[in-house]
Amino acid sequence: WRGTYVSSGDVVVFVDGDTENFSERFILGLVGPLLVDPSIHLVKGAFRRPLRVGSEVLTDGGGRVTELVARPLINLYFPELAGFVQPLAGEIAVRREVLERLSFPVGYGAEIAMLIDALSAVGLDGLAQVDVGERRDPHQHLHSLTSMAYGVMVAALSRVPGSRPVDASGLVARPSGTGIDLRRVPIEERPSLRMLGSAR
Repeated sequence: WRGTYVSSGDVVVFVDGDTENFSERFILGLVGPLLVDPSIHLVKGAFRRPLRVGSEVLTDGGGRVTELVARPLINLYFPELAGFVQPLAGEIAVRREVLERLSFPVGYGAEIAMLIDALSAVGLDGLAQVDVGERRDPHQHLHSLTSMAYGVMVAALSRVPGSRPVDASGLVARPSGTGIDLRRVPIEERPSLRMLGSAR
C-alpha cells in the first residue's frame, strides 16, 4: 500500500524479500504478460515450493496454508480462481490503474485479497499466471501457521458475495501448556488509494 503510493510506474511488481533463489526471472516473468497483452491487468507467480525438513527436501511439500486453507476457500467461494497454482504468492505484477482501486489487508490476507478483488475488478480474462520455476524460502513452524491461516480466512471470507461481514477479533487462541496462548493477527484493511483521493 505504501509502496504503491510512493512509486510512479504504470506497473507495480511485488516480490517476497525472503526468497533464497531470487533471480531476474521472477521480475521478467511477472512483467512480460503485461507488456505484450493490454487485456491482462494482474499476473501471479506460479512455482514449485519445496519443503525442507532437517536435511530432507520434499519436492512439493511447501505451501501448507495454500493447500489446507486458501485452496478449499477458493473452490467453495471463488471457483474461477481454482487454476491459480499459488494464490498466496507474494510475487505479483499489476497495472497501477487497477491496483489503486483495491483495498489492502495489512497482514497475511493481502495476496488472496488482491487476487479476489482483481477478479471482481477486471474479470478472469484480465488475470494471468506465469511459471517462474522454483521458489525456496524459510518455512514457519506448523504452530505459527495458525496466524497466517486466520488472516487468509478473514480476508477471503470478507469477500464472499452476499455474505455477512466477518466478525473477527484479530485474536487467535492456542493451547499452551496448561493455559491458552493469545496471539494478535493483523486483519485491518487500508482503503484503496483512489478512495482516499491520493492516487497519482
